[in-house]
Amino acid sequence: MASAYLAASGSAYFLPHALVLVVGSGALGFLAQRAFAVRARGVRVAGVCVRHTFAKDGVAVIVRYEVASGEKFTCLSRPAAVACARVGDPVDVVYDPRRPKNAEVPPIGYGMAVMLSVLALVVGVPGLVLLGWIVGG
Repeated sequence: MASAYLAASGSAYFLPHALVLVVGSGALGFLAQRAFAVRARGVRVAGVCVRHTFAKDGVAVIVRYEVASGEKFTCLSRPAAVACARVGDPVDVVYDPRRPKNAEVPPIGYGMAVMLSVLALVVGVPGLVLLGWIVGG
């Protein structure tokens, strides 16, 4: 009965749009949570610059770091006009002890985490409203 109502009202057309908005909001929220986790419970360790990579915004540094368990990971810094270290130089890394691959090279700001959270809300609220409209009729 509900599917006949959806088809008759034309609201079934909007169901994929609502689902895309809600799923997109969930993905943005997940990324925001990861960004906040590094800031909230991050552990600072010394890493080593192993390589440089070039991006449109400048030079990024690839840093190898070791966590408390002995596992080794790599992390990519934000691109800058000038590399923050030469190959072989020590570089600080902040990682999430619950997910050691989730790491950043300082300085670490809240800008990206806040932006992702706001985008999750901006995308999710209309998606939920649209779903409410579809289900509520």
